[in-house]
Amino acid sequence: MWRFRRFAGILLGLGLVVANCSAAVPLMLRADGYIITSEEDAASEQWAEYLFAHLSKRAVDKSLVMFKTGGQLKAIPAGFKSIHIEVATDLDRDYSITHTPDRVQIRMRSKEVALWMTYQLIGKIGEDDPRFAVADLPPSVIDFSDQDKTFDFAYREPFYAPNLTPEYAPIIGTNNVESDWGLWGHNLSRIVKEADHEDLFAQVDGKRNKAQISFSSPELLTLLSNHIIDNCGRGEKHAYRFMIMPNDNDIVCACPACVALGNTRQNATPAVIDLISKLAKQFPKHQFFTTAYRTTTTPPVSPMPKNTGVFFSTIDLPKGIAPNPKQKKTQQFISKIEAWKRMTPNIYVWDYAANFDDYLTPIPTLLSLKKQWAFFKALGVKGVFLNAGGYDYMPFDDVKTFVSAALMMDTEVDVDKLCGDFFKKEYPISHDLLAKYYLTLEHRYFEKRKAYDMYGGMRSNLTTYLDADKFVDFYEALKQILPGTRDEEKQKLTKLLTALTYTRLQIAYVNGLDKWGYATREGNTITIKPEMRELLETLENYKKFPDLKNYKETEGALADYIAEWKQLMGKGIAVNALTAPVKVFSTPDEGFEESTLLNDGTPGFTLDYHQGWYLSSTDDLRVGFSTADVPLMQQIKLRFLNMEQHGIYPPVRIDIYVDGELARSVSSRQIKKTGGLAECTIPLQVAGSKDIQLKMIRRQARKSIIACDEVLVLN
Repeated sequence: MWRFRRFAGILLGLGLVVANCSAAVPLMLRADGYIITSEEDAASEQWAEYLFAHLSKRAVDKSLVMFKTGGQLKAIPAGFKSIHIEVATDLDRDYSITHTPDRVQIRMRSKEVALWMTYQLIGKIGEDDPRFAVADLPPSVIDFSDQDKTFDFAYREPFYAPNLTPEYAPIIGTNNVESDWGLWGHNLSRIVKEADHEDLFAQVDGKRNKAQISFSSPELLTLLSNHIIDNCGRGEKHAYRFMIMPNDNDIVCACPACVALGNTRQNATPAVIDLISKLAKQFPKHQFFTTAYRTTTTPPVSPMPKNTGVFFSTIDLPKGIAPNPKQKKTQQFISKIEAWKRMTPNIYVWDYAANFDDYLTPIPTLLSLKKQWAFFKALGVKGVFLNAGGYDYMPFDDVKTFVSAALMMDTEVDVDKLCGDFFKKEYPISHDLLAKYYLTLEHRYFEKRKAYDMYGGMRSNLTTYLDADKFVDFYEALKQILPGTRDEEKQKLTKLLTALTYTRLQIAYVNGLDKWGYATREGNTITIKPEMRELLETLENYKKFPDLKNYKETEGALADYIAEWKQLMGKGIAVNALTAPVKVFSTPDEGFEESTLLNDGTPGFTLDYHQGWYLSSTDDLRVGFSTADVPLMQQIKLRFLNMEQHGIYPPVRIDIYVDGELARSVSSRQIKKTGGLAECTIPLQVAGSKDIQLKMIRRQARKSIIACDEVLVLN
């Protein structure tokens, strides 16, 4: 992203905000030279001058671009084309482009659109005319034919790391939480906690509860008003958005003032909307939003002010497939939207485009987003915040940022073309390899019509969007092409390869002793393949890239992941005498119908429940096996995860049955806990018996999961 830094001084010097994208190259823009004109008003003249300065700066010959102030040209030099600029705040669309033989008129509604359009135009001219240098700009996404366009969504934010670059978001026409929001997410609670005034907190059953906010509190209105004035002003120079939402729980304030506004034990909407309405009236140039979530799911009973709105999470809609209006969850989503639309036209959605437990395995999302956003547009949604990798790197996040930005402007754009254009411009040597793999990934997955797991591990990935053979082929091809690249392309590909090495290791881990696995077995010896150490060395290059530190959203440091691998390699793999399948007699969780994790020979990683652990949450875990397979058995060793934050606990008791008779019980005191692990060793001889069953009794809790990695039988 170094290439966009050159814009920073210019953008800041003009005191500009930002907006929108770019695509193809028609001959109607091609000319011997260009003369820039504008309407006779300050805004139009400013942007005409801005276009002239930046277009002429990129010209090999400065005489290729001329600038005319003071109205219309009487004559255009032979072979030149006039580009006439107008910024019209009363325009009823975002922009309009009109051609005559020697002139193109571009009208734009705002300075944000004007900035985006400037770089669309420069990029388009440069793509077709080598006399202008545009290698540092992304491809344009409009063709500059005659057109009138209103963007499909007024608020557009693909929350990927590239979009958080302040100089880049304006060029592709997107919004940015860092620059567009004076208060975002749950930051209201931080302000309240810092103030720590008793009257700011909710009353429940006559007592103050600091877990929730009292939205009717006069002190809260004063606190927020001062915060807005001190940090954002009144909106004259720049209008901000503010998120006013309850803390993420089901507590509702029942103080007399909140109850008088209409609060009930389950509904906090009345007090929240009352506060938002007061702020909206006090600061008419700013915008104020809440969320239709938990205690604010119910819409208000009367229309909200024009400068307010509501966010809807799409978390309950399936991801990676087009919404199906016949499905119950989709119908419920539509009903909620329609109910709130009667109170406010400003409906925004908080959408998702990531596996938050695996940022680094490439996940195809663009074709499904195209369908999803067309669906949202038809519902009347006005804004999209796409929750993705955020500040963390994700493979292909550059092309995803670019294309999703274009889709937010126009859900009908050609995803394949935009991806191809982007790869060709940004990766001049490797673009064929990257485009073929990524677009194949997109199309093959989209054709499956199967939702992906937003919090899934590699086993889930391999059953939905990832083909191990094709990924390994691509990974090896990337290694081969990398030495022939240079400069920025080489740096970006090195980063991509480093990140994808995590996926390669994950495939090795899940496949174990099978194809692409991490180890081989000969008799009673399990040997870790030497290439695993080479892969770990490659992954350790993550340290060179500041935004490549995590493989998942929470508790996902690559340093910890690498440490787990090194520990596995250092200890070696214990050979399990039990090679026949373990039978599961309890009701299995979805995705755990097969029992192979219980004796696949691969120890679970302590810090991640996706790594080698068999999960059971629907019942006490009951497993068994035939003693004919292990006649010399002396011990059974069991390991469990102990992660209370995820509701994962070791069993409170283990009952061992031999031929249907209770032979032994292991109490919780005999299960030794060390940090995130719990282990026990059970001496047991089975000569003359037929089968063994183990019943692992779950802890009684609202959420209670047993995670066991191996039923390890030792002779």
